[in-house]
Amino acid sequence: MNIINLCLVALVGIITTVLLRGYKQEYSILVIFSLSMFFLTVILNIFKGIQEQFGIIVSELEQNKTFYKILFKIMGITYICEFSSGICKDAGYSSIASQIELVGKMLVFLSGVPILVSVIETIRNYKI
Repeated sequence: MNIINLCLVALVGIITTVLLRGYKQEYSILVIFSLSMFFLTVILNIFKGIQEQFGIIVSELEQNKTFYKILFKIMGITYICEFSSGICKDAGYSSIASQIELVGKMLVFLSGVPILVSVIETIRNYKI
């Protein structure tokens, strides 16, 4: 699906939500949720394609593949947290959205610690 189709789907969903909001607020929330789930599946399919292409590059490099796994884990965490936070903000729960963002930041930091340790070890072992 190309970007024009995705933007059209988003616009139709938003227009439908605005029209429904005047009649039944709960229906507009369901439309937004459905639209969000649709875009989540699109994002996951794109992510799968990126992972496959990146896997080809990684297999050619023959280096430590742990860092690439960490990179994809961090990308997944950020996408999921951003997506969930956006849904919470749209529903009017900005405090929950902020908490999701905070947990996401903490998980990204925790996931990146092995890379930080590796960089510190490399600096320690470097001799001029």
